[in-house]
Amino acid sequence: MKNVIGYQFCPLCRSKLIKQKKEKSHHLKCQQCGWYSYQNPLPAVAALVQNEAGEILLVRRGVEPKKGHWALPSGFIEQNESPEEAVLRELREETGIKGSVHSLVGVYTESTTIYGNVLLLGYRIKMVGGRLKSGSDTISVQFFPKENIPRIPFASHRVIIKEGFEKWKRNSFVEVLKSKITEATITATVLHYKGSMGIDARIMEIANIIPGERVQVLNYDNGERLETYTIPEKPNSGRFVLYGPASLKGKVGHRLCILSYMLTDINTAPNFKPTIVLLDHNNRIKKVKS
Repeated sequence: MKNVIGYQFCPLCRSKLIKQKKEKSHHLKCQQCGWYSYQNPLPAVAALVQNEAGEILLVRRGVEPKKGHWALPSGFIEQNESPEEAVLRELREETGIKGSVHSLVGVYTESTTIYGNVLLLGYRIKMVGGRLKSGSDTISVQFFPKENIPRIPFASHRVIIKEGFEKWKRNSFVEVLKSKITEATITATVLHYKGSMGIDARIMEIANIIPGERVQVLNYDNGERLETYTIPEKPNSGRFVLYGPASLKGKVGHRLCILSYMLTDINTAPNFKPTIVLLDHNNRIKKVKS
């Protein structure tokens, strides 16, 4: 027989269990066969989900503990189920949302009056489909702005939200403009070549663009846009050459804007300054800004 505080009789030989100290803790032990009853925490999962507006998905619980209170979608891991499978199942059952696991936020403990200690794995989840609706064990489901989250009685859920946002900020990257060469004049076009953008090697160096780097090329004169990679031309030659299929996107004398990008941490992105090189009509450096 088993209840929320443990076994009363040995599941192996059915003898009466008695309390005995072992390794600084008290456990129930069978005097007949020596079996110990360990009070291990129950493994559970919780889902941290945001929509495109950055709002957090919460459920109003329909069952104890804390029935009627708001919390993250959560539940116990079932037999023969991985934690990742469990968190996606609970999310789908409680909210109607289909998701994919983005990352583990952390592992936490929560003490409950019904189940004892719970070992909770918090996951950041990306929405991939489904329709928002109340499901099993929930009264209602709703997205909340992070600055207007209702009271959540579970300390572990509050920590998951806090640490989830902190890790997202630390580990998130955005693509920003790294380099810009503007008012570059096409000096040649060569069709029969494996497409690339030839740039005066000295100008590439000043603009912080390396050979083989992917660039976006914009033609001021005909509005054409293309992506290709760079190859260095002779330093100080002033040569800007469209090779291969790219040669069909411009003519000699057309003016180009050449852009390159890089990934940077979302926290440092607002202060990042790109290198901008302005050329004259002879492809000589007129101004550098960084």
